[in-house]
Amino acid sequence: MGDRMANIRQAITELTLIGIDIRRTASLYETKAWGFESDDLFLNTVFECVSSKNSTDCLKATQFVEKKMGRKKTRTEGYESRIIDLDILLFKDQQIQLPELTIPHPYITERQFVIAPMHELCGSFYFHSLGTNFDQLKSKFKNADFPFVVHNGPLVNE
Repeated sequence: MGDRMANIRQAITELTLIGIDIRRTASLYETKAWGFESDDLFLNTVFECVSSKNSTDCLKATQFVEKKMGRKKTRTEGYESRIIDLDILLFKDQQIQLPELTIPHPYITERQFVIAPMHELCGSFYFHSLGTNFDQLKSKFKNADFPFVVHNGPLVNE
């Protein structure tokens, strides 16, 4: 997986170059694999983005960046360690159901490593597409200190 922090910074740069402006980033959280077994530890964060692209063009853009950075899918099903994984979690508080894209992300309310950084950026903002806010989602987890923060502060404008 290489230099995980450098990979995230490169993804920010690449997304910006293709018309997705990263406005804010949350802290980085280090976690174990979710949904599969791996000895690798992962860095997770979320970005608040602005773009004139529609949701499917944003998906194509994220997949382009993943491929450009060297992400290769070696499994036909399930999860695996990867150099970068860019997911669209929310999109303008819309609900989108397409064969290639589901928004809100289907696991957004189950992954503490997503909820913690989303809470940093959104807190009590109510998302109609989720029917809740991230204050409420964060409170459902017993271990509020998980996942472990490894880098505080924004990754943009550093």
